[in-house]
Amino acid sequence: MPSCRLQIYEKLSNIRDDKEYWDRYIDFYEDYWGGPTSPYGVWFGNEYATFQESLADHLSISTNNIRECLFIRENDEHYICLLDSNKNGQPYSFLVDNVVPIHWFFLFSNNQKKTFKTHYGFGSIHYTSTLTSAQKMIEDFALLSNSLKKENEKLLSYLSIIQKDLNETKEWCKEFSKDSRIILNYGDLLASFPPTTLDKEDSVKIISDLKVELEKSNYTDALSLIEFLISRWSNIEFANQENITKSTN
Repeated sequence: MPSCRLQIYEKLSNIRDDKEYWDRYIDFYEDYWGGPTSPYGVWFGNEYATFQESLADHLSISTNNIRECLFIRENDEHYICLLDSNKNGQPYSFLVDNVVPIHWFFLFSNNQKKTFKTHYGFGSIHYTSTLTSAQKMIEDFALLSNSLKKENEKLLSYLSIIQKDLNETKEWCKEFSKDSRIILNYGDLLASFPPTTLDKEDSVKIISDLKVELEKSNYTDALSLIEFLISRWSNIEFANQENITKSTN
């Protein structure tokens, strides 16, 4: 099922529990990982079992005791996104099927967008930001939203819902180290659309334009932008659900 993820990656140096395990885990992946041999990233035959056995040998544990994570490398620093919760019981990531929650776009700026495409017709879109920058985006929008004149009730209703969701996201972010990274990945949702869609997808830019219109008190144009964005993602959600229905029939 097509999905999107909002993920927090903490510096490996900030991880207190099982740090040695994750050091060795990452070392193995960086030294030996070649990935599945198929172009679509699918394991064939006993490839996955063989890889898991090699990883377990490297970690000196049984395959049943392997714990997985996602990791990135930035400026010679490793950041990891654990698949379980942190010491405060907070998940490192949220997954949503078929659609991107609108408020997630408010955490990023347009210049943070990156796309990845292959000759086999699949790709991804992701935005990467520092956690402190994402939190500031939330705070700045709260100030902007609270300063608006009470002229357009429909617009204010939309923004109120978005602000509530952003406040919950802000509380989640507080549970992680300030020097963490936050990533939105959602190219999988556009898999059924033409390849050029990855380049043209501009939801974060629309949010930036929305803020400009709000600052100018152009509430009619601001409402048009937010309704356009909601309509776009409602259509994408419907298309993905329809494709799932067809594939199961």
